[in-house]
Amino acid sequence: MDFLKHYREAHYNLRLIDLESQINDKLKLVQQPERSAMEALISYSKFVVNLERNIDEKHYKEFIENLNVAIESLEAFSSQKPNNISLKLNLGLLYGLKGGVALGYKKDYFDAYRFGVKGVQLLDEVYKNNPQLVDLELSKGILKLMIAQSTWYVQWLAPLIVESGSISGGINHLDKVIKDGEYVSDEALLAYVLLLWGEVDKDYLSKSLSALEKFTENYPDSIQIYIALARGFWLANEYEKSNFYALQGIIRIQRHDSVFIRKHGIITQSFLLYWHYRYLTEKKEWLKLLRQTEKKSELPIQSTFKAVAL
Repeated sequence: MDFLKHYREAHYNLRLIDLESQINDKLKLVQQPERSAMEALISYSKFVVNLERNIDEKHYKEFIENLNVAIESLEAFSSQKPNNISLKLNLGLLYGLKGGVALGYKKDYFDAYRFGVKGVQLLDEVYKNNPQLVDLELSKGILKLMIAQSTWYVQWLAPLIVESGSISGGINHLDKVIKDGEYVSDEALLAYVLLLWGEVDKDYLSKSLSALEKFTENYPDSIQIYIALARGFWLANEYEKSNFYALQGIIRIQRHDSVFIRKHGIITQSFLLYWHYRYLTEKKEWLKLLRQTEKKSELPIQSTFKAVAL
């Protein structure tokens, strides 16, 4: 668990690339076959943070290679020790990652459901025999939320294959993990971001914002979450808090000397400035808006709101 603690801090605070050597040192202390599963997890994280046209395919191939090696290794160990809980948990995680990437990156719905079902079945099998492992409810919660927010045909098909979608049901699973989970309560808090992208269900807005505020307390440099909070509080008509998180995110970017921010800082700051400028517009702070948008910058968002101020 020492490895996972360091991995989380590096990954969620957007310093995984910068701290890769230290993470790899921690990884060497993890015994096989768990080490191969964690190597696949690191590959997945590198793939996610490097999602660009020129290099995403390289990191995708690295992720798939490490993932397949890990699955093959874990399957072999599992056949020898069919009752080993740790092996099944790691396999469930890896099949879930494989299904998620198939859906989000390759748009391969068949593989997404094939691997997703496999992962859920493994975790369900463990949970059925070990109901005290509350952390396992995280995957069911995320799955229910994702299906509930999918297109109508996915919602129609999903119950026939794996699970029905339900926002309230998904939240119930997440809340159990947050309250009683031993290992993945942070991930359960983070999962609430699923309710703040795209079309937002305002019945659950306050609950989602509260969870993500707690997450940023644990990982204050998780800058993308500040964007979600700024948007969420705006939709909740809490404009002061929306502006607060927009400005906090901008401050974090300015202090965050990392590979991720050097690559993605400009676009990330644009999203945060959008909510800050909307706040100034809402408050009719035209002079302040004009002064800020006249500053030299590479951000197109400034010219847009400069026109508004004028």
